[in-house]
Amino acid sequence: MSIIAHGIRTLGVVGAGQMGTGIALVGALRAKVPVLLHDRSPDQVKKGLSLVDKLLAKDVGKGRLTSEQAKETRDRISVVSDMKGLRDVDMVVEASVWCPIRPHCLVDRVAVSENLPLKQSIFASFVEELRPDAILATNTSSISITKIAASAIPGGVSAASEVGKQSAGRVVGI
Repeated sequence: MSIIAHGIRTLGVVGAGQMGTGIALVGALRAKVPVLLHDRSPDQVKKGLSLVDKLLAKDVGKGRLTSEQAKETRDRISVVSDMKGLRDVDMVVEASVWCPIRPHCLVDRVAVSENLPLKQSIFASFVEELRPDAILATNTSSISITKIAASAIPGGVSAASEVGKQSAGRVVGI
């Protein structure tokens, strides 16, 4: 295996919507790392991967990529069925949104929004399922990173303690 300058050997992405699959595509294409994609909706995963395929085909058609480069990129993206499948990633990016009327968001393009309790639940799962040195990132544009980071502190641990500070310090916004 070759040395990767950025240090990320495997990237996880939670959320297979337009933003999540875009992040997965950039990780696979530009950083050239394996990407593990998770979404609790199999339909959304299917739609997200279809978008990746369309974008890669478009780049091939415009001469930006060869067919081989597109295939290699697509082969770097794998789907995992649950959070446990992300346990060995070096970094995970949360790109989830909340849909008030599932499954209508997938069909009728009902407005979706960021949801703090959803993100806190996801980050609490990260603490339980991922390696303690994994970088935890969120793609939020409207929620305080500090509020999300607080959910990455293990239960029973004070935020002021060294462990609490290290746990919350793993969370970054992108």
